[in-house]
Amino acid sequence: MGGRDGEVDQWLGKIKCTRMKVYKLILVLIGITTIISCGNEPKSLSDLQSNFYEIQHNGLRLGDSLNVFFFKNPDLVDSVELTLNGKLVKNHIVMDSSNTHLGINNLKIKVYAGGSPILGETNVPILNSFKETPVEFEIVKEYPHPAELFTQGFFFHNNKIYESAGQYKKSKLVTYSLGFTNYSQEVKQDANLFSEGIALLNGKIYLLTYREKRALVYDVQTLKLIEEIPMPSEMKEGWGLTSDGEFLIASDGTQTIYFLDERLNVKRKIQVAGHQSVYTYINEMEFINGKIYANVWTTNFVLVIHPETGAVERYYDLTSLNQSTGSDDVLNGIASYGNNILVTGKTWNKIYELSEKK
Repeated sequence: MGGRDGEVDQWLGKIKCTRMKVYKLILVLIGITTIISCGNEPKSLSDLQSNFYEIQHNGLRLGDSLNVFFFKNPDLVDSVELTLNGKLVKNHIVMDSSNTHLGINNLKIKVYAGGSPILGETNVPILNSFKETPVEFEIVKEYPHPAELFTQGFFFHNNKIYESAGQYKKSKLVTYSLGFTNYSQEVKQDANLFSEGIALLNGKIYLLTYREKRALVYDVQTLKLIEEIPMPSEMKEGWGLTSDGEFLIASDGTQTIYFLDERLNVKRKIQVAGHQSVYTYINEMEFINGKIYANVWTTNFVLVIHPETGAVERYYDLTSLNQSTGSDDVLNGIASYGNNILVTGKTWNKIYELSEKK
């Protein structure tokens, strides 16, 4: 009996040892599987071959769908969270005025794929669904323009041209009769100010400064300085200025147009976009028949912009009028004149009266 008991003990020991080996093997296999599994977990959008960052380059138009795809291992993606301008949106949503706006839109993504969330952020241009159309026009008349004026602001009021001229040590605000170049009134600014756009609102002329972060306010009759007001901090610089009779409408050299109250508080904003691109360098402006007419710096174009949406609906190509000889003396100056418009440029010697062909 003693011998047989020893054999049984040996046999049980072998079984126990085999079990331990199997158990260790299982643990090793589990570890290997875990390592392989973790190794396969995507760590970035590129691991999933997502088109997320391509959307920035391609852009979207109103009516297009926002489609984020994963061309590699899509089965590993548990869920996707998209945020457009701070608001959650669904993948494949159709772009319209209820969920986006024309211009640059901020898009963020959060992808859940097993491990830590994969994050991404980009800016997507949203473009107009309709093409802007060219305006056919003809030159009605040509008038002399004071060639010394580096035109920054320009409008017609009470049978006079009101014009602001820029450049440091040369900035000033003048008035003169159309057809003449001698000034009826002239107010020079301090040498350290660079005058920019001007606009008339409630009997006052508002004049932006380029980088001095303040606006000068003048009496429209006497051109007496009434006060200075700080410009909104979110405006990068002072560029163009006009008024719709209720608000001042300002540009800062970007694609953004600001609607301001009389104390220069921002009430709302739009971005300027057409069918093919977002328009930056929005410069001198004029509000005419419910639309914003705007110069685009260093180009020969005047855009006709919808004031609610920023959509460019039409445009003037004024290449045939161009007097530029360099990068400074560019087209800049639009004024409403009856049923027509007046246009000029920085240090140009002519003002052109244009009528739209019917």
